Amino acid sequence: MQDDIGTLLRSFLNNALRKQSQRRIRDFGGYQIGKRRNLHVIEPIARDTAEFLCTYLCISLRGEAASKEGVASAIAAALRNVSDELAFKLTRHSDEAWTTLCHSVAEFLEGCLQIDHRPYDGSLTAQSDFNGWKSWELTTSGEKPKGQWRHAWKEKPGDDFIGFDGNACMGRIFKIDLMDSSERWYWLIAADGSPRRGWPAAGYEASARSAACRVERIYFALAKGEERFG
Repeated sequence: MQDDIGTLLRSFLNNALRKQSQRRIRDFGGYQIGKRRNLHVIEPIARDTAEFLCTYLCISLRGEAASKEGVASAIAAALRNVSDELAFKLTRHSDEAWTTLCHSVAEFLEGCLQIDHRPYDGSLTAQSDFNGWKSWELTTSGEKPKGQWRHAWKEKPGDDFIGFDGNACMGRIFKIDLMDSSERWYWLIAADGSPRRGWPAAGYEASARSAACRVERIYFALAKGEERFG
């Protein structure tokens, strides 16, 4: 697997796993090391994560497209291998623990599946006047992000950020060579299975600021139940 694909996989896992509810994380990690862990939450966590990965990555098994169920099964198997100590550290909001978890799950998936970037077909981006947006939807020059944005990988600062509204993950923005468009900042809305209401789940902007603002606009519109028209 190419390094850039591996980095992308780990970043997507970081996004998908860390957006799980605090209740699920607590059930998975337990209330003390090895105490009161509810491993039944592994299945829904794995399904949510597989849904996210299969949306943005091309995942196959022996040359054939892998099903979401198959990917979820592999993720669940990886999560069952997590030690009690590491699982409990997740409940303590340890960035190091989350990084270790993402690497562990990624290595498991890389060992049993073939993973590549998904050729972009435009299906996730709004189609309209300019850059996928109507004139009244464009971000303005003075607009600034309101949420908390931090590096996706604490030990490897770079052009990859995740935005939070309190404890809720809003989405991710990144700039990588993989896309052959170094001047573009790509953005993704955190997937939680809720209706998109006409809003796109991904796209790009010309700057990190604009991409972060775009994520926040869509996140808060979805939170309010607002439809996108036009």
